[in-house]
Amino acid sequence: MASLLEEYNVDLTNVEAPDGYGRPADDLYEFVVGDVYIQEGSKNHPDKSWIIFKYLIGDAGKDYSELFSLPKDPTNPTDQEATRLGFYKQRLVSLGVAPEDANTVGRDDLVGVRGTFELRTTKGKDGKEYQNIRNFKVAGSDGSLPKAKATAKPATAVSNPFAN
Repeated sequence: MASLLEEYNVDLTNVEAPDGYGRPADDLYEFVVGDVYIQEGSKNHPDKSWIIFKYLIGDAGKDYSELFSLPKDPTNPTDQEATRLGFYKQRLVSLGVAPEDANTVGRDDLVGVRGTFELRTTKGKDGKEYQNIRNFKVAGSDGSLPKAKATAKPATAVSNPFAN
C-alpha cells in the first residue's frame, strides 16, 4: 500500500505530535513577561474585554497567555467581575507591583520581568480542560531565579521506622 506522503518524500519518524492542542506541556518554566495589553472583544465574545499577559517561556520561544476579564461596567462591577479583578490585582502583586501602585502600573513596568511558574491542566466542572499557572515566582532584584523547592525523598527504613 502506498503512503499518503510517499510522493512528497516526507519522513515522520523524528516528528513529534503536539500535545494539548498546541498548548505548552504541563511543566515548570522560566518566563519573561513579553507583553501586556488590553483586547476588546473576540469572535465569540464581541462585548467582552480582557487584560492579557503574554509570557515567553522556555528556550524554544513558546509563549503562554494569561487572561483577566474586565467588567462591563467598571463603575459597578458584579461580584463575579470584582473577584476576577482581584485575581488581576493578585497577579500584579506577584509580579512585584506594590498594592498601592496597582492602579498606575503600565505595560513598561511589567515587560521584561523574569521568573518561574508551573503550568498545570485540570478538568473544569463543565468537563473541559483548562491550563492554569501555579507556583508563580518572580526573580530577585539581582536577576537570579528563585530556587526550586526540594522534592520530598521517599521514606526508607532508616528515615521511617514504621516502613516495612
